[in-house]
Amino acid sequence: MKKKRIALTLAAALVGSAAVLPSAPYSVSAAASDSSVIATISAALEQKKTTFTVKMGSAQYSRLNSLLDGASVKAEPYTRYTLDRIDTRASVTGSSASVRFTVSYLENKQQTEYVTAQAKATLKTIIKPGMTAEDKVKVIHDYIVKRFAYDDSMTRYSAYEGLTKGTTVCQGYTLLGYRMLTLAGIPTRIVEGEAGGQNHVWNKVKLDGSWYNLDMTWDDPTPDRKDEISYTYYLVTDKLLARDHTWTRTHVPAATTDYRAKLTEKAKTSAKSRNLLASIGGEMTSTTSALQQKVLKAIERRSGDLSVTHDFGSASPRSELNRIMKACLATAAEQVGYAFKVADNGTAVIIFTFEY
Repeated sequence: MKKKRIALTLAAALVGSAAVLPSAPYSVSAAASDSSVIATISAALEQKKTTFTVKMGSAQYSRLNSLLDGASVKAEPYTRYTLDRIDTRASVTGSSASVRFTVSYLENKQQTEYVTAQAKATLKTIIKPGMTAEDKVKVIHDYIVKRFAYDDSMTRYSAYEGLTKGTTVCQGYTLLGYRMLTLAGIPTRIVEGEAGGQNHVWNKVKLDGSWYNLDMTWDDPTPDRKDEISYTYYLVTDKLLARDHTWTRTHVPAATTDYRAKLTEKAKTSAKSRNLLASIGGEMTSTTSALQQKVLKAIERRSGDLSVTHDFGSASPRSELNRIMKACLATAAEQVGYAFKVADNGTAVIIFTFEY
């Protein structure tokens, strides 16, 4: 499932050319140390200020880009990923500088407040009493995938545009995911990297002490098919995601736990876990023998159909499935059919049908 995705507008590339001007008549806040400059800028960004002035040393002004990078990292992630552009103009007198910032955002203050209000209202509707953290992640994932369509025009970047226009790019999916997951009490991070040859962002969530990747953009089929949801990139490991995503892993929690395998173990003694596992496509098989065993057992039960999530990796799907078809010749099934579509990461949901 290849998609074109918008290049991110991240803070590291947001700084416009700085002009040194005569002494300016305005001053909003004064800062002395690097940490106070960073904190002052970060606070202004989180408040969605469009213009503000900060006093600093001329030496600090010479390192302004570095300080801005620090401020964007310090700011709440939702703020960072709704920045569009920062331009600066400064007056420098001796060892002092007064820097005026002009900022544009992908969402203004009122629009971000709207997103938060909508997120809260939706959570009240989709989260039911007794839900576990796993349940909450799934209903949030499903809501966003069904609510949004990927913006193929690549002109809509924000969660606000997703909610009001129905379409957005990866930033919109990830930002709404971040806001809703955080409000639901699920630890979450925003990860930036590349996928499909474009800059890309997705979520990482923590469940029962383990981190998992959650890419809701790539779980939304394109062209958009209403109410259709994929779980190909649902709570996956770094190893699986790295087949078609790349990212710098420094300071990003590692995702090494196989969620489906863990849920499969829980499903042995929990009906709720069995239902949750079934809803995301069931246990994932990764060998031909394991897949064949599932098919043969289904035939023994005289099942009419079987849906299996399988990891083909780099193997040939036709070759693996032909081996399984040969094994079915010696069974009670008179006819066996199958249909599947392999995702970019090598996994697929295979639907088998049986006639006796």
